[in-house]
Amino acid sequence: MVLPSEFIPLPKLLIVEDEFLIANDLSRMLQKAGYQVVGTAASVAEAKAMVTQQTPDIVLLDIFLNDDQTGIDLANWLNGQTVPIPFVFLSANLTDSILEVAKVTQPFGFLNKPFREKDVLTTLEIARYRHAHSEEARLRQQQAVQMAVNNAIVTIQDRDQLCRAIADQINKLVPFSFLNLRIGLPDEVSFYWLMLAKTDVNTFERVNLAMLLRGEVEEGLIQKLDREAPDRLGEEQGVFTGDAFDQLCERYITARSCRDNFGVRSLVLFPIQLKRKSFTTIILSSIRADGFTQKDYQAVSLIAPQIALALDNLLAYEEIEARRQTKTTELAIVNAFQNGKDSNAIIPQVAAVINELMPFDLLAVYRIGRLLESATIDMAVQKQGGVFVAITEKDVVPQPLADQASWKQGLADMETWLVEPAINVGQQFADIQQRSAVSRFYAEALGLKSSMYVPIFSKGKPIAALILASKAAYAFTPKDLCTLQDISIELALALENLSAYEQIKVLSEHLEQEKTYLTEEIKTSHNFEEIIGTSSSLQTVFNAIGQVAPTDYTVLIMGETGTGKELIARAVHSLSARRDRPVVKINCAALPAQLIESELFGHERGSFTGATEKRIGKFELANGGTLFLDEIGELPLELQAKLLRAIQEKEIERVGGKGVILINTRIIAATNRNLQQEVAAGRFRSDLYYRLNVFPIVVPPLRERQEDILPLTMHFLQKISKKLGKPIINIANASLQQLLQYSWPGNIRELEHVLERSAILSQSATLTLAEPLRAATTSFPSFVVQSSEEVKSIDDAMRLAILAALAKSGNRIRGNGGAAELLNIKPTTLEARMKKLNISAYQQPGS
Repeated sequence: MVLPSEFIPLPKLLIVEDEFLIANDLSRMLQKAGYQVVGTAASVAEAKAMVTQQTPDIVLLDIFLNDDQTGIDLANWLNGQTVPIPFVFLSANLTDSILEVAKVTQPFGFLNKPFREKDVLTTLEIARYRHAHSEEARLRQQQAVQMAVNNAIVTIQDRDQLCRAIADQINKLVPFSFLNLRIGLPDEVSFYWLMLAKTDVNTFERVNLAMLLRGEVEEGLIQKLDREAPDRLGEEQGVFTGDAFDQLCERYITARSCRDNFGVRSLVLFPIQLKRKSFTTIILSSIRADGFTQKDYQAVSLIAPQIALALDNLLAYEEIEARRQTKTTELAIVNAFQNGKDSNAIIPQVAAVINELMPFDLLAVYRIGRLLESATIDMAVQKQGGVFVAITEKDVVPQPLADQASWKQGLADMETWLVEPAINVGQQFADIQQRSAVSRFYAEALGLKSSMYVPIFSKGKPIAALILASKAAYAFTPKDLCTLQDISIELALALENLSAYEQIKVLSEHLEQEKTYLTEEIKTSHNFEEIIGTSSSLQTVFNAIGQVAPTDYTVLIMGETGTGKELIARAVHSLSARRDRPVVKINCAALPAQLIESELFGHERGSFTGATEKRIGKFELANGGTLFLDEIGELPLELQAKLLRAIQEKEIERVGGKGVILINTRIIAATNRNLQQEVAAGRFRSDLYYRLNVFPIVVPPLRERQEDILPLTMHFLQKISKKLGKPIINIANASLQQLLQYSWPGNIRELEHVLERSAILSQSATLTLAEPLRAATTSFPSFVVQSSEEVKSIDDAMRLAILAALAKSGNRIRGNGGAAELLNIKPTTLEARMKKLNISAYQQPGS
């Protein structure tokens, strides 16, 4: 029976023995047993040559050789091979000291001379067994290491963290001083280089590459390290120690810099094969001259596939993340171009969004097709203090230069460049500066050193160019240019929408102007605002409103009850610059005295009984608008001082509040009392009166504008008819005569009520008064009115107020009771206004 083992070929042997007879006897003995003897060598050099030509499975090695090198030297060399070769020592006189030295080389057995065939064959069997099991253990160890490396690095998605993790894993296999990772991606013109130094506590810290390369390369090469390697050291591979390391330093500046700046004396380079086209290398460096061996190289090479997988995953993740960021940027740009915003608000937002993707210092949207008739930069922003602010051609280019024909021609020439994507860094940027005086001027004025631009197409035609520029010499890469082209597609759609919106906005403004014009025409033809009438006295009021409305001065409206003082107040507000803000009304006679202060100024929670929550007063509600104080003559004296302070100082304080609140409110007051008589009677503060009486408007009573009674009557009849659902289209002639002859103590309000009562009782389309109108016996209040034929200017009104104050103070300006105190202004201010109005302290009112 033939055992299966007999089919297994015996290993190949190399005999290293300097005694011919012993070597020949061993060879004959082994060949007889079935071993393949590849040769016999008498020296270490001869043995190395034979191993190089044909690698044996086992070496029989004499410890003592008649040579400069011994079997111990050859044993160390065999252990240092890429795949270590097992060996068995031969010795005639094995002392204890020699045995200790021999053990260090880890032989697979010992044979003592003279040899017995049985002993030789048995020793070789044992060596074969130990070698087989040591190989199996080594493979298991390699698999464990590979698995550990794979688990440690394959899920990391940050370059720096990944490099540190790789360094940690390699350091467990092969100790080193420095690690370099180089990744070159030629298709993307991208280069990544990270150098880590091992600390005393076995951690790793990053090395500044500029410090590494100081004095070795020009500054321009350091600036473009993110796109190209400083030398081609990454193309080498293997272990470099001794002379080989010195020769490497002669050829490559980075190796030389590591030696000169960090004391590196040996290094080993490992090429890493990635799925995409790349030049990726891991370089381990040591400050020891014999820092690495072939065995170290083999150990690290075993985990190279795991490192490559981790790098592939990292680059794939970065590519996906870059696409996500690009899509996020495009969405943010679309959101920035919202309807209702102009380019001055949009472009800084767009710049901030793109800057997060690729940093730059200037962004411009340059409209193509009308360069000679537009500004050099249509829309541009520049980074200042981390924030993008708008700039214009006037901010950069002197006007004399901008007016020159050569400058305009330079703008026209640029249009041919902007229709093609381009990136200008390094020498390309210098070339374009020589070609264009416009580009050169902007580069020098703004400190720019690199740029890129892409055209923006709409309906297949270039409508603009998106330009990015930076103060860094190598700020952009071809990958950035591709990203910018993707962004330009979304930007084109956004610009189309913005252009359409701007056209709609222009048309809307045009329509609004037409509407305003037509509205004014209607007002001119059909009375003022809601005020009905065409009498000369009412026209005087209209003229006064037109004069004072555009100003912010206080207006005092005086007139009998029911004359429409509130309508006058709203007319003044609607014609003022505050018309977009509210007009807030408060009736000073409608609330108890204890509540008016809270209504006017507001109160804090708990400031008085019943104040369960904070309340905003009318002054705050009217901030930026108009506050209408109706029936101001009814305001209690104790509140008049607070109102005066609010008007004069433009600040208020809530009831129970702890601080003042600044306000910007226009005051319009109305009263049916004669405030001059109220002041004389001591029921109204004179200083408040003069503060309110800056521009008085007296509304004429209805009895003084009889020509307006018929238009008012027809207006009310139309309104009442619609409300009651009755067709009342006319008024009886006799009833109309009564309306014209009646004195109307209740004025327009009374007229409306008379017509309402009669309409309710009317049975026909022609209205007849329900009862005769009796002559009124009421005495009417008198107001100090201006001529109905003339409305005086604000200066004239101020002049009258000053003269009245001088008359009451006995022509004294300063001191208690002086004119300045009565008018509640500084004496110096009063003197200045008197000088402006040519008023003498001894001048009498009316003179």
